[in-house]
Amino acid sequence: MSYPGVLLRCGGAVFRNTPAPCHALHTLLWVATLVYLEGAPGGWALSGVRMNVSKIILGVLEMLASIGSTHVMAAGDPLIEQDPVVLRFVERAIPWHPDSSFRVVADDRRQTPSGSYRIVRVSRTCDNKILTGEPSVVIDEVTGLAYLGSVGELPFQQSGAAPRSLRSFLEGFLPEVLQQNMNMRVRVSWDEPEGSTSGAIIPFNLMVETGYGEFAKPTAVTSDGSYLIMGAGMPLDGDPVAIRRALFGESDFVVWDHNGGDKTSVEIVEFSDLECPACKAKWSMVKRVLEANSGAVRHGMVSFPLTSIHPWAFRASSATWCIGELDGKQLIPFKELFYDLQREMEVRLVTQTSVDFVAGQGLDETLFRGCYLRNASLAAVHSQLALGHQVGVNATPTYFVNGWMIQMPGEEWFPDLIARLARGEEP
Repeated sequence: MSYPGVLLRCGGAVFRNTPAPCHALHTLLWVATLVYLEGAPGGWALSGVRMNVSKIILGVLEMLASIGSTHVMAAGDPLIEQDPVVLRFVERAIPWHPDSSFRVVADDRRQTPSGSYRIVRVSRTCDNKILTGEPSVVIDEVTGLAYLGSVGELPFQQSGAAPRSLRSFLEGFLPEVLQQNMNMRVRVSWDEPEGSTSGAIIPFNLMVETGYGEFAKPTAVTSDGSYLIMGAGMPLDGDPVAIRRALFGESDFVVWDHNGGDKTSVEIVEFSDLECPACKAKWSMVKRVLEANSGAVRHGMVSFPLTSIHPWAFRASSATWCIGELDGKQLIPFKELFYDLQREMEVRLVTQTSVDFVAGQGLDETLFRGCYLRNASLAAVHSQLALGHQVGVNATPTYFVNGWMIQMPGEEWFPDLIARLARGEEP
C-alpha cells in the first residue's frame, strides 16, 4: 500500500492510506490490524498489546469521514518550506489526476543512532475526493531513499516494558496481529537487495502466504522502531515514472496482450483481478482507448489477485498466465469471459471454464493442463504480485501509462491523456 491519501487515527496510532477502488474493505482491515491501541476491557492480548474492536471500528469510521478532507493552514500556523524535490517526487509517485495541486504541510526530522530521517506530509487537492488527501513520504537521509506508503506508529518499547530487539519484536508482532485479525499468514524476511546500504530506515519483506505459495510485500521500519512503512523505497532524486517504466520493460511478468509493436509511443500496464468488479467496470473504457489508438498503444496485463477477499481470483490468474504462454492474443477474450461470468463464478468452476475456453479457441489443452496450477504458473503469479507491490499497487484496477500511475481513469480525461502521451507530451 504505497500511496496514502486519507487519515486514520485509532488511539495513539495514526495511519494514512488511500481506499482501494475494488478492495477498500481489504485496505481498511489491513490498516486497522496494524494499529497500536491502548488496552481496554474486551480487547485481545496480542504480543503484549491489547487491541479493542470498538476502537478499530471507530477508527475506520473516522477514516471514512476524513475522505476528501484537506489540510487548511490556520492563522498563525508556521510557514513550512516547500521542498521542490519532495513535491516533484510525490507528484510523480502517487496516482495521477488532472488539475492536482501539491504543498508540504508538515516536515518532521528524527534522529537515530543510524542517522536521520524525515516524515514529510504533502497535501494534494484535485476534483476526485478519494485521491484528495495528505500522502506521507518517509525519507532516509543516509541512503537518500524515499518510502511512500502507509505509515503507522509502532508499539515498540512501551513504557515499563523490558528492552527487546526491533527485529524480534516485528517477527512476533506482525505475523500474530495479521493472523488474528485478517486471517493473513505472513512471515518477516530480512533479506535486503544486494549492495543495499544500511541507514535510518531498515527495509524488509513481509512474505505473504496466498494458499498457493507466498510473495514478497516490501515493508520498512525506522531504525528507532517508531514507524512502520508499507511500501518500497525509491531514490528521492530519481523519477518514479521513469523507474517504473524501466521495471516493466525489463520484467518477464508483464504479459502483452495488445501489442502495437515495441516502438509504440504509449504503453499501458494494467494490474487487475478477474474477480474484481471495478476491473470489469473500467475495462470497456480502456478497451475503447486501445481500439481508437490501434497500433500506437501497447497493452500489458499483470495479475494481481486479492486472495484475502476474492476466493477464485488466484486460480483465474494462473489460468491467465498459462493462456498468455499459449497465445497472448487470447488473453482479452479470456478476461472478458470471466468478467461476463463474474457473478456466477466459483472456485470449483474455474478449471473447467478455463479448459472449455482453451478447447473452444483451438489451443493445446495438454499444454494448458501442464501449466495450470503447476509450479511455473504459481511462481509467475507470485512474481506478478511482488512486482505490483514493488511499484506501489494497492488497488485493482491500477494502470501505469508510460510509468504514470492511474488508479481511477475517467471517461472525460483518460482518452485525452493517452493522446497527449502519444504526442510525447507530459500529462
